[in-house]
Amino acid sequence: MDGRAVRWKRHNDDRRKRIVDAAIGLIETDGVNVSLQAIGQAAGLSRSVVYRHFADRRELDLAIQADILDGLWAKLFPAMELTGSIRQIISRTVGAYVNWALEHPLLHQVADVDTAPNGTGPLQQGLDRIAERIKELILAAFELTGVEVSEIDKKAVDPLIYGLIGMVFGAVRRWVHLGEGIPDAEHLTSVVTEAVLAMIDTRTTAYGLSIDHDQPLEELLG
Repeated sequence: MDGRAVRWKRHNDDRRKRIVDAAIGLIETDGVNVSLQAIGQAAGLSRSVVYRHFADRRELDLAIQADILDGLWAKLFPAMELTGSIRQIISRTVGAYVNWALEHPLLHQVADVDTAPNGTGPLQQGLDRIAERIKELILAAFELTGVEVSEIDKKAVDPLIYGLIGMVFGAVRRWVHLGEGIPDAEHLTSVVTEAVLAMIDTRTTAYGLSIDHDQPLEELLG
């Protein structure tokens, strides 16, 4: 790619970002149903210029959702670092999500829909990353503790993790939808954290494991 092509690509990327940023700003202030004309005006561009950078409205909506989710993942993934106890990790992660949703209820509404066919959109891709990280931890715990787990049970980890993630997202989705702020974010985080721990306990008990939720993970897996 020559210098002119690089500059042109940078120009197009900047324009796309300008359009997406304008759309997100409008969603935060005016609601989720923002028109293409309003987005163009907020970006200082005509409707025809917007369409020059996006094939259609669906492509623009996907770009908006992807950018919103990038902001959410930037909060969630650092919180999921394997430092502290299991309770602290779960509470930290759930709290990051709950507080982001509280601060950005309209962005949450846009983010919480898989807009691509066959579950290939930005939301599902991010959930897959979360699930994979949790699955790696669980399978490593099985190996390090020497627990005998059948291949069938190992395979069952995947749908169970997605069920757990779905429970968390469903609880927060409903809380945001109600819009009452009751319970408050701290209390909701605590309730959801305890629910996740209860689900984990159900499975670990089945394998004869008793896990101290407040024991540092380094000690637990050491």
